[in-house]
Amino acid sequence: MIIDLHELLQEDNGNRSYHLQLEADVFETSTASYKIKDYDLQLSFHNEGKKHISSRCEGFVVLEIPCDRCLEPVDYKIDIDYFKDLDMNKTAEEKIAELDEDYYLEGTSFDTEVLIHNEVLVNLPMKVLCRENCKGICNRCGANLNLGSCKCDDAELDPRMSKILDIFNQFKEV
Repeated sequence: MIIDLHELLQEDNGNRSYHLQLEADVFETSTASYKIKDYDLQLSFHNEGKKHISSRCEGFVVLEIPCDRCLEPVDYKIDIDYFKDLDMNKTAEEKIAELDEDYYLEGTSFDTEVLIHNEVLVNLPMKVLCRENCKGICNRCGANLNLGSCKCDDAELDPRMSKILDIFNQFKEV
């Protein structure tokens, strides 16, 4: 959703509030894509005067992310709490010189999709587990070990590790 802030800049002490509707049903990163299960986002603007607008976005987005151990889908809630003072006096060159990261603001057009994408991206977790004691999957057959053990033979060992296994067996308590 693109919001034009031109009218708000004309009103002294003006306010605008929006209940955001996301256009995408999938959240894309450079390496993965996650289904957007649920969201509730409120965006508000307040004209502070002298071409300064304060913006606030609050809410949450729920993504379906696979567990890092067993690959089962996990609903992961990301809370959004964004606040920024937008200086509409700055030119594009001034923003670049200051390394301002307002990619969602071009002129008086505010792109809510870019804002939400950036906020979710910086809040993505490094690791997601379906539960704390997730057992993962079998490295041979791929069976989910949370559902039960598999029929794979555990006795077959890598022959290159036989010497280290002998050392471990020497110090094993009987």
